Amino acid sequence: MTFDSLIFLFAFLPVSFILYYVTPARFKNLTLVLVSALFYAWGGLAHTLILFVSVVWNYACGGMIGKYLGHGKRAKNIMMIAVGADIILLGVCRYAGQILKMTGNGMADSRYFLVPIGISFFMLQNIAYIIDIYREEIRPQKDIVKFAVMIVLYPKIIAGPLVSADEFAKQLDKRKLSFGKISDGVLLFLRGLSKKVILGNGMEMVFETVQALPAKQMSAAGAWLLCIAFAFRIYFTFGGYCDMAMGLSKMLGFELPENVNYPYLSTGIMDFWSRWMSTLWKWFCSYVYLPLCGGNPGGTMGFLSLLVTWFLIGLWHGMNGTFIIWGIYFAVLLYLEGFVLGEGLAKLPKGVRWFFTMVLLMTSWVFFFSSSIGEAFSQLRYMIIGGGGGFVNAEAVSVLMDHGILWILAVFFSTPLFHRLYEWVIQGGRRWQVVLNCIVYIMLFVLCLAGIVSGSGSGFLYFSS
Repeated sequence: MTFDSLIFLFAFLPVSFILYYVTPARFKNLTLVLVSALFYAWGGLAHTLILFVSVVWNYACGGMIGKYLGHGKRAKNIMMIAVGADIILLGVCRYAGQILKMTGNGMADSRYFLVPIGISFFMLQNIAYIIDIYREEIRPQKDIVKFAVMIVLYPKIIAGPLVSADEFAKQLDKRKLSFGKISDGVLLFLRGLSKKVILGNGMEMVFETVQALPAKQMSAAGAWLLCIAFAFRIYFTFGGYCDMAMGLSKMLGFELPENVNYPYLSTGIMDFWSRWMSTLWKWFCSYVYLPLCGGNPGGTMGFLSLLVTWFLIGLWHGMNGTFIIWGIYFAVLLYLEGFVLGEGLAKLPKGVRWFFTMVLLMTSWVFFFSSSIGEAFSQLRYMIIGGGGGFVNAEAVSVLMDHGILWILAVFFSTPLFHRLYEWVIQGGRRWQVVLNCIVYIMLFVLCLAGIVSGSGSGFLYFSS
């Protein structure tokens, strides 16, 4: 079940929220666990079993670590066993089917090797919980229902964001529902839905149109348009899902951290990763990079630590060699920016830094969307010298002209300009402003429904994660 499906919008969402709101306060957490289980079970009962086995396992291990802290190496041994088991479960569920497929085993097509939706996200939450207890940064959660809510809450289980156990535990105890918060959540959800269905699916159509061009018709301009179309597609798809997750959580009384913040305004690679999937980078930085480099990010050890970290981030996205190269590519860029060229880059005009950052990012997406390393390098060659279509040809011009409005909207809505302008127009709360706001969001919802019914667009790029 996805957030942009009719079954979610007209069945699961209203029923689950009615149940949540009418449930007495002391049973609301249990209601959240049950409706989240129902949401997840839509993808398969076997996968739901895996999810809740991981919840029980990490809850029990967290309690034992807390019990034996200060008793020699026992707590450390339990921590290592718990994290090791989590990594093994993640590896088996995430990669068993891919490994079998690579070896030509027919079992790879079995439904038992379909990846549980969101497993890469909720397993990282489990691992962080265990390590934080061992570090004595948090105490073990005594209430298994509260712990389950932290892991399985359905707005964030598909694609995050990753929330620290300490931050989430405080919200569990202090969250309050209000009409204002619910209203803000609804509007944020609708903005996210619009991003995904209207712009994300639209740019997916443009991307597939350019990608389908044969090599003899691919120009350098067309190759760059392919990268830019994919960049907008992944931004509006993933960014839309993050907005929807934040909106749904706000309607339930929770505040999730911002995970996507206009990444194509970045003026550096580190700036980009503070705006794009920022909670993922923070997770790997806290639990992989900093422990490896020992708090000394410079020098050879720091560079090797960065390589290992980004190798794992690439592997986290998939076993394809293109993801590994993608990860190593960012490791090198981050090291050069942070420890080699940092002072020189800081002196460049902001516009120059933005331009080169975008060129590097568009190049990185080639490895993300290509199905093989060979295909990726062919695409890079097209971007430099073109295919059979030279530098620019009629096909590239047609892609721009035929989808001109969509390109303009994509550029416009990848910045905060429109949202700030709109907020300025409707601020004040006068009757006409309230009516205008309602009309705008109703129209957006109708357009989204039209897009959903038409079947445009695929699922979510991170559903396999």
